[in-house]
Amino acid sequence: MSIIVIVDDRSINRTIYAKLAQSIGPDVQARDFGDPAEALNWLAHNRADLIVTDHDMPQIDGDEFITRFRTLPHADSVPVMMITVKDQRLLRLRALESGANDFLHSPIDHCEFVVRARNLLKLAQAVELRGDVASAGTARAPAETARAPVETARARDAGPEAAQKTAPDLEPVEDLAQPPIQTAAPVARLDARRMRAPKRTKPRDWRFALRLDLNTGRVAGAQVLRDGVPADLADPDALRVVLDSAAPLQGLRRAPIRFTLAARLDSKPLAPAALRLPGLLAEARVAPGWLDLRFDAERILAAPDRAEDEARAFAALGAALSVDLGAFSREAGEGALAAPLEQFISSWEPALVFACGAPEEAPRLARGRESVALIAAGVGNAALLTPLRRAGVREAQGACFGAPFAPRDLSNLFPPMENSALKRPA
Repeated sequence: MSIIVIVDDRSINRTIYAKLAQSIGPDVQARDFGDPAEALNWLAHNRADLIVTDHDMPQIDGDEFITRFRTLPHADSVPVMMITVKDQRLLRLRALESGANDFLHSPIDHCEFVVRARNLLKLAQAVELRGDVASAGTARAPAETARAPVETARARDAGPEAAQKTAPDLEPVEDLAQPPIQTAAPVARLDARRMRAPKRTKPRDWRFALRLDLNTGRVAGAQVLRDGVPADLADPDALRVVLDSAAPLQGLRRAPIRFTLAARLDSKPLAPAALRLPGLLAEARVAPGWLDLRFDAERILAAPDRAEDEARAFAALGAALSVDLGAFSREAGEGALAAPLEQFISSWEPALVFACGAPEEAPRLARGRESVALIAAGVGNAALLTPLRRAGVREAQGACFGAPFAPRDLSNLFPPMENSALKRPA
């Protein structure tokens, strides 16, 4: 029986990965954990044949999880596959240093997941089999060494001729007791390779990805990125970056800039973050409308009641609400949204914004939902801006507006943008 351990703080991902893992074969069992610390505790007392872990987790990220896992007994031979967002080259390099063996890009390809997991399981089984053979050979050597003096003594008692006849077939006892230097050296080199340098703690790389209003050409908001991935409200550092950046801008802007933070329904620190939010906003003198708290469509479908409760709490604070359709946008573009999602959206109109991950699907999503603002994310070509605006898309975000920039540059950008709006698409 092969055991695949899945570590991801998002419940819907764990469910999908577990089903894919079990589809590999009847002899594969999946164990999933939403808390990396809980997974490490289980792995300290149980065997695993493959680890599948997400990188972006709130308390212990994928790098730290792998580093801690590799310190456990018998963990060196267990393959680890990490799931990362596309174009996270720096994160993948750090994961390799931590001990990751393979990667998958999110959103994952289901067939690729199964194939890669099956290959890693075969590799682990081959390594384990080779280790068993080596252990068996090592176990036989002491027995042969122990028999050698006895056989030598018997030959000596039988007489000089018998001893002379037996001697060529036996190695001297002193040579067996002292292994050749050629045998010890490779083992020493292998141990040296396994030793890893202490992990260096690097400062987080905070960036803002601008979002523009297609009707006015002015900045409407900014997606907060931590190390290249969307930042989470449950991360106290992310909220502090937003407040420190928003406070000096309030005197320069009549309308707020919505700083987008993910509100992850299955994140344990989300409730404490919501409780301390009013005090932090008051302390920083930042209006709640400068925050855009973004829910994930798949999580709303997985827990509609909880999403409704969280949205009600955040809306009571005066924060803006939005729904990230992401990969769901293509299916949604073909027809009506799922009933729980439609109900959630209708409950919060017009104080709701769609964030569509596929710009080509945005026009179809905009039809019939004029009361809900729609953001087209991932726009890489400026030629798309005009048809998007004509289709009813209100805001756009993507590489066509330049690379994400550091928070310290935010206040320097707004005076020229405020005085001379970007050219409105024809």
